[in-house]
Amino acid sequence: MFSEERIEKEIKEVLESYLKERELFLVEVKVSATAKIGVFVDGMQNIVISQCAEISRFLEKHLEDNHLVGEKYTLEVSSPGMGTPFRVPQQYIKSLGKEVEVLLSDGIKKEGILKDYDGNSIQLYQEKMLKKKVVEQIEEKILLENIKSIIRPIKF
Repeated sequence: MFSEERIEKEIKEVLESYLKERELFLVEVKVSATAKIGVFVDGMQNIVISQCAEISRFLEKHLEDNHLVGEKYTLEVSSPGMGTPFRVPQQYIKSLGKEVEVLLSDGIKKEGILKDYDGNSIQLYQEKMLKKKVVEQIEEKILLENIKSIIRPIKF
């Protein structure tokens, strides 16, 4: 019998040491009742498609050998991608020194450079510009409990 909770738990457990050995980390596992499994993985260095393929083959073998899935299921392994909200501490650490977009619980949106992350809060650095000239520099500590989401914005 296909159990979303059991498969999610099993994937998290089996990938823990597998990913650690490869200097990668698990961001999220999504399992639907329609037997669609999405696994999102990242690393401090950007993950490449060959690593996703390797993880996919490893997971397919484990799921099938342990009879956790039937013949019909879909497994997708990918990176979470730009514009996807942070889910795990490693994503904050990876983004230190980079531009982020913070949506606060009260709906206010802030953009700036992620300067620090301590597990409870972030330090956000912002520059206020006027006619292409920096007129004010602001460093602000924001508690994680006051943050709805943080993403790396897509800029062109």
